[in-house]
Amino acid sequence: MSILAYCNYISQLSFYFLGVFTANIITQSQLSVTAQLGDSVTLQGFISHSPHNNYIWFKQTFGKAPQYVLSSKADSNDSIFYNEFQKSNRFQIQKTKNSFNLSISRLEPSDMGTYYCGVVRRSDVLFGNGTELCLSGKYISPVFQPPVLTPVQYGDSVTVKCIITGVRYRDHHHVYWFWKTKEGTHQSLKTSSENIIQCNNSSEECVYSLQKQNFSSWDVGTYYCALTMCGQIFLGNGAELNPSVILPILVSIIVIERVVKSCQGFPFSSMTWWCLSDYNNLTVNDE
Repeated sequence: MSILAYCNYISQLSFYFLGVFTANIITQSQLSVTAQLGDSVTLQGFISHSPHNNYIWFKQTFGKAPQYVLSSKADSNDSIFYNEFQKSNRFQIQKTKNSFNLSISRLEPSDMGTYYCGVVRRSDVLFGNGTELCLSGKYISPVFQPPVLTPVQYGDSVTVKCIITGVRYRDHHHVYWFWKTKEGTHQSLKTSSENIIQCNNSSEECVYSLQKQNFSSWDVGTYYCALTMCGQIFLGNGAELNPSVILPILVSIIVIERVVKSCQGFPFSSMTWWCLSDYNNLTVNDE
């Protein structure tokens, strides 16, 4: 079987098997590398030399099939690039007798992923443990959860939202939901069917919505979304769902609005405080 045919076969499989086929002849000491957008980075692969082996690099992006980056014979200075890597001059190989390093220049968001150095020998393909390439810069934005201002009643359908900017990085992050119950315990939520995603490519923003059907006393608590990316966790500010808390807030807003209306025409002085402090005795005429 040719190298290309064998690797095409591998590309159809999940990379869960990588740990099984990792051999001592390949070492990737960098579990993860973080670099700035636009900079350069070198991913290291140390290999026990054998003139009959062929060296390869693969890229794995979560949720997608592995991508064949390049291959090179052990005793050759030439490398063959594949797929979109064939059209880019940003990828270069630095090869010595015992190393097969992949250098990437002018880093772009699409470069994020996990890169595996491998060796093809006889009928086996052996991989290192992989190096995750993370990018730092403006793409990491705070996770924001807008408050739920609509009055919540038992039996209602309630939606909690989580806003994350940087939609072009969607393939490289995951959003999870968990909630803090009224008793103070934390529980994770299954979101496969509840998590609705709406993305706006122009504003590079994704809105994750968690829907709770038939809201009950059991669902009372604070709901948090958590963004995981490049080994880091970014926690949202939380959205509280509690009928006894949300409704008084809205009532207070309505009362203050009506008091302000009833006090129109008075100069801003101590009379304003009297008006606010004695609002129960005022007659409010809505316009």
